[in-house]
Amino acid sequence: MIKLKTEADAHLVLSWISDISDQKTNKFLSQNGSIATIAQISGKKPENNAEKRRLTRLSALTHIDYLKELLAKETINYISPLDPQWPNQLIDLGSNSPFGLFTKGDQTLLLNESISIVGTRKSTVYGNTIAAEFAFDLATIGFNIVSGGAIGIDTSSHHGALNAQGKTICVQANGLSKLYPSKNDFLFQKINNAGLIISEYPPGRNPVKNYFLDRNRIIAALSKSTIVVEAAEISGALSTARHALRMQRLVMAVPGSINSLTSEGTNALIRNREAESVANLEQILELVLPLGQIP
Repeated sequence: MIKLKTEADAHLVLSWISDISDQKTNKFLSQNGSIATIAQISGKKPENNAEKRRLTRLSALTHIDYLKELLAKETINYISPLDPQWPNQLIDLGSNSPFGLFTKGDQTLLLNESISIVGTRKSTVYGNTIAAEFAFDLATIGFNIVSGGAIGIDTSSHHGALNAQGKTICVQANGLSKLYPSKNDFLFQKINNAGLIISEYPPGRNPVKNYFLDRNRIIAALSKSTIVVEAAEISGALSTARHALRMQRLVMAVPGSINSLTSEGTNALIRNREAESVANLEQILELVLPLGQIP
């Protein structure tokens, strides 16, 4: 078994071997610390496939310096809840909080106020234009724009913030040694230089379906509010909205045509009173800023 001398090193190992921060492990971690958690994983018979994969990965690790050297080679940093720069807003995730975050770029952005802008990959010109304009205007005021780096609304949101010379955070559903989707490599280079890219998964971890859904909770938790621009009736963006609602965070949605499949989800959020309808920057600021602070 890998020898661990510090809680910080054990947190790194826990992030390295895990698929997601499950509630049972998080509860044990909060009560006993990360070194004890790694020892418990090592000595316990796996009860499911996720635990089998975790134990297999742990068994393959021999020295903590190997992990640190790999991170340094890929210019990737690691932050855990033990770090003073850990974003307090993630505490609202409770036992679903990530064990840690791998980062590329300006890690201090995690401490700034953020608004997430999310939506469908199959976006329309209407949706892309609104996402870019909202991101541009909000980034100009000083908000970080958080999104997931996907094709469609996410891409427009990141570009909008960057075009305003503002800051944007991209939450990936895979390790940071190879970013997804590859079509956005140029965008990711720009974010790495002028923003931040983060993931709860270690370098080399490939994206799988449930990782995309799991990362949505981090997008929602990092942000004081979430704006859904376009979303179908079944959409990953709606899962981000649901996470935000569970944390009692403000959700906003852009209304769309009743004939547009890409607006079925956003219109439903508004109809069910789960989201505030917004059509311009002034309406957003009335909701997110205290009275008297609206420019």
